[in-house]
Amino acid sequence: MNKRTSDTVRLSPENLDEIRASIDWQALFTGLGLRKAELKSKPNDWWAFSPFHDEKTPSFHMAAGGIWYDFSIGEGGGPIELVQRLEGGNCYEAGRLILERGWAHASVDLSIPVTRHRDTVRRSVTKAVTTVTETVPTENDPIRQDLLKLCSYHETIAARGVSEATCDLLGIGYLPQGRSPLKGRIVFQVADARPAAKNAEEPSRVILSHFGRSIDGTEPKYLFYKGFHKSSELYAQELISLHEDAAAQISDTKAIVLTEGPFDVAKAVEAGLRNVVGSFGSSLSLAQAQKLKAMADTFGAETIHIIYDRDTAGREGAAKAVAQVEAQGLTAHVFDWDAPVTRARSGDVFIPVSVQDLADMSSKQIQWLRQRGQL
Repeated sequence: MNKRTSDTVRLSPENLDEIRASIDWQALFTGLGLRKAELKSKPNDWWAFSPFHDEKTPSFHMAAGGIWYDFSIGEGGGPIELVQRLEGGNCYEAGRLILERGWAHASVDLSIPVTRHRDTVRRSVTKAVTTVTETVPTENDPIRQDLLKLCSYHETIAARGVSEATCDLLGIGYLPQGRSPLKGRIVFQVADARPAAKNAEEPSRVILSHFGRSIDGTEPKYLFYKGFHKSSELYAQELISLHEDAAAQISDTKAIVLTEGPFDVAKAVEAGLRNVVGSFGSSLSLAQAQKLKAMADTFGAETIHIIYDRDTAGREGAAKAVAQVEAQGLTAHVFDWDAPVTRARSGDVFIPVSVQDLADMSSKQIQWLRQRGQL
């Protein structure tokens, strides 16, 4: 590796975490010139001949996250350590080389000396209000890194009433280890339906990013990788285009359900709803409203059912979302948390105060609201 002066190579430790989390390990593998052993390798589990010496039997193994181990020398590590081992230099020089070759991404401008800020993650689910004066949003490019391959089902997810099947559908899991800043959090995959390279008429699921939710009260509650533009996307937006039941549900209800957080969406999906998306918080951006409009035009929706949280921020955000939705020529219906949901012999029945958001409801309650046209 060519040595660089310290003022042009210095990344932050958090930048290195971003690289490890976003590494395209197969591109790294190929780009480093590793000789893949085709007969021994599997789709997400590659073997190669050791790059450190000549050998007749492949002993070098690499899998998701760029985690590698060379059995012939008894050494292993992650992508940065591998580049260091092969190219020389310190970890920051190795990280910069990885970025320059496009094998990962991080929130740093490589065209200028790296004296940038050290914040590598975005505090998500803020309560900031997005107005119609927004600039044109930045499109999020697909990534090849699938962090969910390192995740597992977790008791916290089960306690929220979300099954493994729903986790598999949406891309949800707990990251128990590794060097990602999302370690120890519930990880949610952000995806989209985009035209396939070989067939533009058939969209396929692509991964745009991952974010993590704290399970122990650690702040911030949500972490996003810096550089991902959440205001340009809707959580679970890929279901609208790709799930076989979504088009039918939109046709039946003439509506799309809009909620706040990922667990709100997950509980709705658990209850059988497929025409539901989330806005990553109580602020609906212009770009998100335009996406709702495009979905509505494509699948025949006329109304956006908005069910934000019951707190003040949720109520205020819902009121502002109405303006965004109606500006797109759609009808907006805000869920009224204070209105009676039915009437019993003893009088009106209200949603208990303990239920503060859609994720607090049971599947039966969500299904009941759907049957009555509330969702």
